[in-house]
Amino acid sequence: MARVPKLTTTLAYDRYMAGQKLVSSVERPWRNLVLRSYLEPNEQELLEAPGLQDLTLMTLASGAEHLERNLDGRWESADLRLGDVWFVPPVPISWRWRSISDEPLSTVHLPMERSLIDSVADQMELGGSRELSLSDAMQFHDPLIAAMLAALHRAAGDPSDSRLYVDALAHALAAHLLQHYSRGRNNGSAGPAAGPERLVPRRIRRVIDYVQANLAADLAISELAAHAGLSSFHFARVFRRETGETPHQFVTRLRLEEAARLLRTTDQTVLQIALAVGFENASHFSVQFKRGYGVTPLAYRLRG
Repeated sequence: MARVPKLTTTLAYDRYMAGQKLVSSVERPWRNLVLRSYLEPNEQELLEAPGLQDLTLMTLASGAEHLERNLDGRWESADLRLGDVWFVPPVPISWRWRSISDEPLSTVHLPMERSLIDSVADQMELGGSRELSLSDAMQFHDPLIAAMLAALHRAAGDPSDSRLYVDALAHALAAHLLQHYSRGRNNGSAGPAAGPERLVPRRIRRVIDYVQANLAADLAISELAAHAGLSSFHFARVFRRETGETPHQFVTRLRLEEAARLLRTTDQTVLQIALAVGFENASHFSVQFKRGYGVTPLAYRLRG
């Protein structure tokens, strides 16, 4: 079986689905979002799927299911019925489920581009209050969100529905999410229980763990922001507030600390160490190392 990537695009996500596609808006002239629905198998032992950078909501079009997911190494479950909504965090997830209804089991998937969320936040003059606090909620109840997802599902299957109508629905959905589920806003409905400010350390901790496990990778700010479930701009600000460093400073410091450890404890060459901790070449590594430690990598090794 091919290795599942950590993140993928909305269009490529299709290949990881288990069900038969029923409706898709891919060929429609929609902007900022894609909707698909699937007729799902009544029982699925395991489905491994990558994360999506877009904010993704799901709901049921028919049936009911007992759904389990493994997020960060921990299985959790919920019984989902019509009207329930769940949020898909931008990280790889393992899923398994079984139908608990005599009706066919079908799901609706709606990834929304973060540019739409940011654009609507600007129109609402929210300033920095645009971090959605859906967090890792397995499910939540919001009749208006469920109704808008159902309307978008119908529009995806009806070519007569205009793009203007879909745009209005998409902006209304983004505005509702920002109004009731964004940082600094009081969520008056029965949404996720944890407050958004309490969720920020957990999001940053997730990013820190990811960086520590992937120092050799090309760690783009957009990828780190996606792991935190934030826009790149908001992530950089929140990260510095929580850690005292910019993401770039943090990644560079961890790379240099690991390089120093390897210089002390291994016989690897400077080039091997540079590549192992994510620098493009030995020259760039040496410049950064001397800037951080005051000596070159070789001098540091000889100093013991």
